[in-house]
Amino acid sequence: MNVKIQEFSGVAENWFAVTTHIRKEHLARVNLERQGYLVLSPTISLRKRRRGNWQAVIEPMFPGYLFVCLKAGEDDFSPIRSTVGCKGLVRFGLKPQPISTQVMLPLLELGDTPIESELELTLGDRVRFEEGPLEGLEAIYVLPRGEDRVKVLLNILGRSNELVVKKKNLSKLE
Repeated sequence: MNVKIQEFSGVAENWFAVTTHIRKEHLARVNLERQGYLVLSPTISLRKRRRGNWQAVIEPMFPGYLFVCLKAGEDDFSPIRSTVGCKGLVRFGLKPQPISTQVMLPLLELGDTPIESELELTLGDRVRFEEGPLEGLEAIYVLPRGEDRVKVLLNILGRSNELVVKKKNLSKLE
């Protein structure tokens, strides 16, 4: 189901967070939709290194959580906790707590389209080369050079060298 804000005029205040089992967000979503619930699961598109190769990966924006549209007093909340993949609704005390409209509106605008994640770097960040002839070496981020290139300081052979490299070849070290 492709969730778009046009489908929800006036429904932004009826959303609740559902906790899911670890890495079972998709399973929980499918089972909730089979029961007729309207479900939103925002995702993010990332580049991750797996088995030595870069891969585009789509992951949940909120791991372990989904959003479900329910009308208090009309919809039955009880089947959610026994749905495969779900743990239950997020509650404060005994009562499920709705998500505020200010939080839900931007998420509804995103819908189910994965947003692209970019590598965010600030002056002095340590980075590692993940591709190319410098693969495995570490450097210090200096500044951006256009949209897809950055300047880094690479300490090699006892000297600091400034290099301009493609941003996609770097990963940030924590």
